[in-house]
Amino acid sequence: MAGVAAIGAAGALVVRGTPAQALTGQAVFQGQTNDSSATTNVIPTAGSAPAPLVQALGQGVTAPTTVQPVNGVQSVPLIGAIGAGGQLPGIGNPIVIDYPGFAPIQGVGGLATVATSTGAKQVSEGLNGWGQGSTGIGVTGESDSGYGVIGGSGGIDIAALGNGRIMQASALDSMLVAPPSGPPNYLPNDFEQLRDGLGVLWVSQPAPVGSPAPAFWRRLNSTIPITPSRIVDTRGAIGGIQGPLAAGATYTWGPITGATIVGGTNNGKPTGVDAHAIGIVGNVTVTIYPGNGFVAVFPAGALFDPNTSPSTLNFSSADWALANAFTVLLGTGANAGKFSIYVGGNSTQVIVDVVAYLI
Repeated sequence: MAGVAAIGAAGALVVRGTPAQALTGQAVFQGQTNDSSATTNVIPTAGSAPAPLVQALGQGVTAPTTVQPVNGVQSVPLIGAIGAGGQLPGIGNPIVIDYPGFAPIQGVGGLATVATSTGAKQVSEGLNGWGQGSTGIGVTGESDSGYGVIGGSGGIDIAALGNGRIMQASALDSMLVAPPSGPPNYLPNDFEQLRDGLGVLWVSQPAPVGSPAPAFWRRLNSTIPITPSRIVDTRGAIGGIQGPLAAGATYTWGPITGATIVGGTNNGKPTGVDAHAIGIVGNVTVTIYPGNGFVAVFPAGALFDPNTSPSTLNFSSADWALANAFTVLLGTGANAGKFSIYVGGNSTQVIVDVVAYLI
């Protein structure tokens, strides 16, 4: 008998795997090494029913029945693995056993009990990958224009259960309206998030209900409150300019980032504006003016037309001082971190207090 030898007085049988193809229905012995420097191919015959070419079952798992062809053709996994105690997934109504599926490699998680800080929990893992070191990748998925990795669940589809960190690379310049900044230059999916080259997150916003317009992009910003700080007071040259400010002129301050706003080492803390801020929120006050006028706060470097551009605060001689809140983006490029104020009508002293920043 090939692969079997009788040795010893007791007539014990030692089964040795024979490196030849197995007959239909016979097992392939473990322990054989492919030392021919060639790939071992497992190929179905033309008359085979659609089933995994290789299937591994955990202990206590009953082999599923063969899936019948759908319209004569069905893609099934090349390799199927069902963990010990694993339950075959069911989908649809009525429930249909979704195995084998359509992925080249398909795993059905077995059941295991693990100890956690809140007691023993039962877990089931369909796929588990491990990548060693800071450049290791446990699981990776890629696609030319589809989806790299998809998670579907009746609960949470995708979760970061290690240290909770999620990394998102910047979008390619070809995907952005004004590289390296956004917004993206294509219509988003139902919900999509993208990070541009400046680290700004863009999320898709659905169109209003009943609107024929498609979804669009909106910038994901945060407003961070800080300890109110006076950065401009032309009565005492705070900010570097001594007033009053002349009518018909534009004045610029900045950059308004980091420790420059309050002094000391407060960058990024509740008492300072972060160096990556894109805008500020505050109050502008005017006082000691001889007659009616207005002031306008706008990003440094932006065009301002006193005849058509909006004002931030209008004042009249009937009041000795007036104030108004404002939110303004900071300039970019050569004007990065700066803002400007235009004075119209009459000269005035100007005070600017900052209470928050946008990032």
